[in-house]
Amino acid sequence: MKDLFHNISTSTLGHLTDIGYLSNIQSQVPNQKMVGHIVTVKIYPPDASILREALITAQAGEVLAIECAVNDHYACWGELRNLAAQIKKLAGVIIAGNITDIKALRSQPFPVFAQGVSALTTRATSEPQNGEMNIPITLSGITINPGDIAIGDDDGLFVFSEDYAHSIHQAAQDKEQQDKAVKEALLSKFLSQINEIEPI
Repeated sequence: MKDLFHNISTSTLGHLTDIGYLSNIQSQVPNQKMVGHIVTVKIYPPDASILREALITAQAGEVLAIECAVNDHYACWGELRNLAAQIKKLAGVIIAGNITDIKALRSQPFPVFAQGVSALTTRATSEPQNGEMNIPITLSGITINPGDIAIGDDDGLFVFSEDYAHSIHQAAQDKEQQDKAVKEALLSKFLSQINEIEPI
């Protein structure tokens, strides 16, 4: 099912539904499309050590979705974890919190969705490792389950259950085709008007 959304924009989905829209999480790396099934992680900053296990466990094509519990001011994602995710061939990462190393991240062709940027980062602590994987988490006030489908681009981010993704796909595909036809008609009219203008 996830492969059917690669050519559907989030703005098209936004014409059809507000279900699953993560309103305060935006793309931090321009011109990147993300579609994939979600692996969920919940961290408790400043400890984010469970992300190492998550990166080892996640499979190619999956999206890592991270809830920063307690304090979301900490950046739990930077250049090194971004490189590790690309080595694993993940489809992208979603963070209900902040990222760091933004210049490096924007130089890499990998989808990163987050609330913002921070120089305050998670770090190793003397406490036992906290964190959970493959449990329901909350992003932008929405419950996200392992296996849900994430669809993101420059305009925003949606997360759907497999069943809901299936139910909305045809309408989204039809909307894409309708918009394409309207765009072509408008461009044709626009270009014909330009050609009618006499040179000075």
